[in-house]
Amino acid sequence: MVQKIPPSMTQSGLPPQYLVGFETSRDPTAPTKRIVVAPGSCRSQLDDADIKLTAGMMKRLDQNWAAGSGNGALDQGSLTASTWYHLHVMQNPTTGAVDVLASGSLTNPAYPAGWEAAPSRRVWSVLTDSSANIIPYTQTEDWCAWGVMENQYSGNLGASSTVITMKSPIGFKCEVQALILVNTGGGEIGLMDPDGGDPSMGRFYTVGVKPAADTLGYRGIVMTDVNGRVVGYAASNMNSSVQTVGYWDRRSKR
Repeated sequence: MVQKIPPSMTQSGLPPQYLVGFETSRDPTAPTKRIVVAPGSCRSQLDDADIKLTAGMMKRLDQNWAAGSGNGALDQGSLTASTWYHLHVMQNPTTGAVDVLASGSLTNPAYPAGWEAAPSRRVWSVLTDSSANIIPYTQTEDWCAWGVMENQYSGNLGASSTVITMKSPIGFKCEVQALILVNTGGGEIGLMDPDGGDPSMGRFYTVGVKPAADTLGYRGIVMTDVNGRVVGYAASNMNSSVQTVGYWDRRSKR
């Protein structure tokens, strides 16, 4: 006996959490204020619609949102220094038009008039510097490589754990590639996820072991907490600096 499956039990549209494309870059003509979003397809964050951007779109972060490529992206207010801005693709619930909105909110952007019920999905995040300019980066699929590296910490790492805020998005746990440069001291040194336990009990990610006579650098991967923080720890006092090489943003695909 063959039994038909009710339509309500079959998958409609793209699979939940699906995302392909939507790679971003700074616009070459005005890289400090403008972002280009490549074509892509995704399932909306609430799993209620497919969103497809069929052509690349350039949006201005220094202007409030207006429909179409070449126009503003910001949902409200003005571009602020040292702030993460999250890029959301959204689909107009009436016309079906797809556009890009930039917001300081990871999950609740302020939708423009007529788009209040828009299915949407965050596809990337960018960071501004102290002059409210977009910090240089290169996106390759889910990987972000910073164009300029700088110290997130400089000082003595030791047996007392040190909380370090990395250069990665805030609001979700993030896998970062960190560089530790060690000048003085010797022994085991590392970074760990603050949610992973007490580093003094040995549950920390070891980046390397430094002979006391050498000056060395170590590169390794560590998970942050939702506030972009890791914990630095060393077997003995070691004068060190910590930098963020880049990070993986899975864009809610898992």
